Amino acid sequence: MGRRKQASDEAVVAKVRTHKNVIAGRPAMVRKARSKVAFPMTGGMSNASMGNMYSPEMSTDMLELPQSPDEKRRFNRHFYENDPFVGQAIDIHTELPLSKVRLTMPRAKNRELAERSLRFCTKWSDRINLLQRLIEIVHEYHLQGEVNIFCEDISPDMPQEIRQQCLRTLQEDGTLTEEWLDHDDADERAVAWLKKNYKGWSALRVLPPEQVEMESFPFTDEKLMYLKPDSDTQRVVTQAQSGDPYAQRVVDSMPQDVVAAIKQGGKIPLNTDPDAGSFVCYLARKKSQYEPRGHSILQRCMRVLVHRDKLRQSQASIASRHMTPIRLIWAENASVEDVEELRDQVDMALMDPDYSIVTNFQVNWEEMGSDQRLLDLSSEYDQSDKQLYAGLGVTESLLSGESSYSGDRINLEVINTRYMLLRELVQTLVEDNFLAPMCRRMGFIEIDEDGDEIVIFPRLSFTRLALRDNQDVFDALFSLYQKGSLPIAVILDLLNIDPVATAEALHKDQWTINDSQANEMMRTIWGDAGTKLAENSNVIELIAKNLGVKYTAPADEGGSRF
Repeated sequence: MGRRKQASDEAVVAKVRTHKNVIAGRPAMVRKARSKVAFPMTGGMSNASMGNMYSPEMSTDMLELPQSPDEKRRFNRHFYENDPFVGQAIDIHTELPLSKVRLTMPRAKNRELAERSLRFCTKWSDRINLLQRLIEIVHEYHLQGEVNIFCEDISPDMPQEIRQQCLRTLQEDGTLTEEWLDHDDADERAVAWLKKNYKGWSALRVLPPEQVEMESFPFTDEKLMYLKPDSDTQRVVTQAQSGDPYAQRVVDSMPQDVVAAIKQGGKIPLNTDPDAGSFVCYLARKKSQYEPRGHSILQRCMRVLVHRDKLRQSQASIASRHMTPIRLIWAENASVEDVEELRDQVDMALMDPDYSIVTNFQVNWEEMGSDQRLLDLSSEYDQSDKQLYAGLGVTESLLSGESSYSGDRINLEVINTRYMLLRELVQTLVEDNFLAPMCRRMGFIEIDEDGDEIVIFPRLSFTRLALRDNQDVFDALFSLYQKGSLPIAVILDLLNIDPVATAEALHKDQWTINDSQANEMMRTIWGDAGTKLAENSNVIELIAKNLGVKYTAPADEGGSRF
């Protein structure tokens, strides 16, 4: 053994010497070049990472995430429909801020004009179901990060004869000329025609994002937007052209400019000016102005959701493979013939539940299912749950409803602040894009002291968020109100109550049965009536008789005791 080791060591030494001699025999230039190249590479980043360069965008799990916009939208819809955390969180973000909406009286010098504007917009919101449309808009805003709202206007254009009259004049050369002049009551005629025929936007529709193309440009907020008709719409238009009456009825309900563009083929340019008829408005969930598109609330959670889905698939695969349990049956010191006979009896027992296995030796039977083979993923799910709560902007108690306000006070205040910001965005969207253009077309306009036109339209308001316990704030404000340091309008605004409408209702209820002091007045009247009745009747004697006591009338005030 010692000789073998010695021979092996001598062989290694010989190889090292040979290697040194080979290097020494090379030209000096080669040895110098080798020394220059070898030393810097030993401390380089490439060698330190074993030749693998780090990049968060080129990692394996990153490449498994959706890349194209259409693929991202499909992933978002899949996880919303199948993941309970995602579906519940988006529903809460959609429904809680929009618990109830209402239109309030606009502020205007002309009270009659303000009432007409409110009445017109209220009828319009009831007709198109504004609350449901806003829920659809906010849902798409959170789920896909952007929403394209098509405001459809199918109202007829006002004929020229309503405002103007045609004057025909016969010239000296025999030609007939026409001149259109305004009627003396042109404005009244236009208002009467609009009041009868114009009903506002006929529909608010959320367009599928896959069918909308948008081009944005720097240094301007204007956008070019196009609609790509889907295959079903193209098919129904083609059927209508071939004479199908049912398809023609569907086509007649569509905007005619859209139908004309489909017949011509290609993309349909969409109007973005609310004062020019049907138009589309774009709302994006983004923080930077230079970003071309919005971001879904699920984008930052996508890596966690894909990882959780992989864990689910692995568990499902293990459970599927072991759906039929593995049976381990053995008998000690059994011969081959006994084992074969036992196998036959076991097979018969599995086919026939009433079959009995009879042996004259001990048989051991064990079944191994998927319980012993499933992965223990409790820690993985706990960690991913926390990441989803942070990414979706919710808390566990908010999703389950199994906690009190005091336990999550800070988290709920943050959520309330975000919901108030979302309400501001929705309010701006509705007022600037839906209500103001309609009221401008109806002529609900005033001129201010600077000579500018002011459109009179209602304001969108919301009920108070139920997701907060601000009793301390209300108590402090009410104390200031009682001291005369705060107007009641501030408290009403905090409760999302219109101060103007409230004052009008109080004035209407004053001196009626609905007055807050009506019950106090009735108690005072009944008290005075009881006093007069007791003084001028024998009701006291009757009460004393029923009680079984003797009543002694008081002496006259002018009399004497002696």
